[in-house]
Amino acid sequence: LSVALSGTVLSRCPACARNFANLHCTNICSPDQSLFTNVTRVVSRATPLGTTQLAVVEYEVFYRRDYAD
Repeated sequence: LSVALSGTVLSRCPACARNFANLHCTNICSPDQSLFTNVTRVVSRATPLGTTQLAVVEYEVFYRRDYAD
């Protein structure tokens, strides 16, 4: 959903929308997340089954300059 929303906002620039989607997918799906992501805030939440889970609500991401460029 968040990638679809960004696509709508960035629709005037298809390259920007693709770059944003790529960055988002790298943040969420990379098997190497631990190398560039630092979780800074989590919260407990109740699941529909009544168990408690931790949810990440804030994180820092560190990229090399050449990747960011």
